[in-house]
Amino acid sequence: MMTKDNIILNNDGEPITSPRILAMIEARNKISDDLRFPPVTNKMTGLREPTPTQWLEKYFVFRTAVQEPTDEECKDYYQRINIDDADDINRFRGALLGTAIGDALGTTLEFKAPGTFDHINDIIGGGPFSLKAGEWTDDTSMMYCLAHSLVRKNGFDLKDQIDLYCRWWKDGVFSVNGKCFDIGNTVQDALSRYIRSGNPKSGDIDPMSAGNGSLMRLTPIPIAFYNSFEDAVSYGGLSSVTTHGTLEAVDACRYFSGLVWGALHGVSKEELLNGIYTPIKGYWEDNPLCTSITDIVNRAEYKTKKASEIRASGYVIYSLEAVLWAFWQTSDFEQGALAAVNLGEDADTTGAIFGQLAGAYYGERVLPFKWVKKVKQNHIFYLKAQELKELVLQSN
Repeated sequence: MMTKDNIILNNDGEPITSPRILAMIEARNKISDDLRFPPVTNKMTGLREPTPTQWLEKYFVFRTAVQEPTDEECKDYYQRINIDDADDINRFRGALLGTAIGDALGTTLEFKAPGTFDHINDIIGGGPFSLKAGEWTDDTSMMYCLAHSLVRKNGFDLKDQIDLYCRWWKDGVFSVNGKCFDIGNTVQDALSRYIRSGNPKSGDIDPMSAGNGSLMRLTPIPIAFYNSFEDAVSYGGLSSVTTHGTLEAVDACRYFSGLVWGALHGVSKEELLNGIYTPIKGYWEDNPLCTSITDIVNRAEYKTKKASEIRASGYVIYSLEAVLWAFWQTSDFEQGALAAVNLGEDADTTGAIFGQLAGAYYGERVLPFKWVKKVKQNHIFYLKAQELKELVLQSN
């Protein structure tokens, strides 16, 4: 493709006149290379230098050839190909991939009421947006935007975060298929307010707007602030206010960021869910959460509830309880993810939030590889995990 006197020419030097093609070119030109998903290898780039994810080709061959390898076998393979096998990055990869897996798994049942559908046991796509198997929705796109901002700004920058959310909404940046096809009303209203006002703290503070749209994207925060529980909690809450400013949404993010932080550090499930987790004595007494959060966590009724007693709607408190229920009631990622999404309702988001916590807890090496390989653009989550670890190391 060439240009002459601002006229776009095809490879034969003839002007392109098709409105559809011109619109596609215009949309593509809006997006700079740093806002595109990088290639997994250098094979299609013409470059000699291998990409940072080139090693995944070998790793995926290994995972395909060796059926259900143990955690230690995967770790040993990482060592053999000279790739970071440390516990921290294993959990970073798990949390980011887990979000995408839960999202892609749950989209099939999104908006379906309990009792109106057959339970699923695999990533099959479909759902209200007719997605292909392995494609993910707004949850993962916004999570990736947040991770990208943390990396490119070398830390927390509220304005940059919401700028990226706007680029996703308006231009399809970091969408699985190049367009924003799924956006919650609360998020869209907040982004519209930001465009008008320029204030990155555009989240609605009305208590009736306590949706789960900030909780679903949270996991890059406890990863980036791996070295500080206090920072993970504080910035977890602050990350909410771009789109969700009401107390329940902010405090759900504060609590959950601390919980994921504990999972990233290998804390046992029993300790994580024994009251409100903290490694700092008296922390929550000095920095209290709202009553609706403390009631669900401290009463822990989810530990004895049946699936029929759990709601998985877009209300952040219901989402939180659904995820804690699925995490407590099961003993591996696959069982828990299926339990979470088969609740129906806001199934993709329940799956994504569960995937953050369970992915951090179990780690990438024991995630179901049949699902990892189905996730579209799966390499980008390995890459972002590495970039976030580099950010963590800089803060040491």
